[in-house]
Amino acid sequence: MFVIGLLLGLIYYIPALVANGSAPFIKSGTPIDFKRKLNDGRRVLGDGKTFEGLLLSLTFGTTVGAIISRFLGIEWIIIGFVESLGAMLGDMLGAFIKRRIGLERGARAPILDQLDFILGATVVLISFNVNLNIYQVVFVCVLVIALHMFTNYVAYRLKIKSVPW
Repeated sequence: MFVIGLLLGLIYYIPALVANGSAPFIKSGTPIDFKRKLNDGRRVLGDGKTFEGLLLSLTFGTTVGAIISRFLGIEWIIIGFVESLGAMLGDMLGAFIKRRIGLERGARAPILDQLDFILGATVVLISFNVNLNIYQVVFVCVLVIALHMFTNYVAYRLKIKSVPW
């Protein structure tokens, strides 16, 4: 039962995983921050966060939520959408933090790079009263760190990303 619980936790996070993984397929677009800078002279988010990437992420994440709804209930269409949005907001928060500490787009920020979107998704899942436990969250975090390193390396080799992290 424990392993099944861990796998169920992973299923809960699939919309966020898909949403986060789909945004890099958009090479360029309209920056969400409209190239604005804060008082520190740095961009709010940077060129990597675009409306087109956000739309693609929400579309893919919601589609996965619709598929999950066949098994876990119709509410997963909405949960998939909002979870994807939460994941992307978490990712944007990570980019915001990176800009504030002086890291440029593509600069490595261990843990923040891997778990910013999971934080956003977790907030949404908890707010929708999805029955998560700490083991599921930790399992997904460890898995995401490993998957993030692997998939980013593959995306780099396929020239989808400009850096392997």
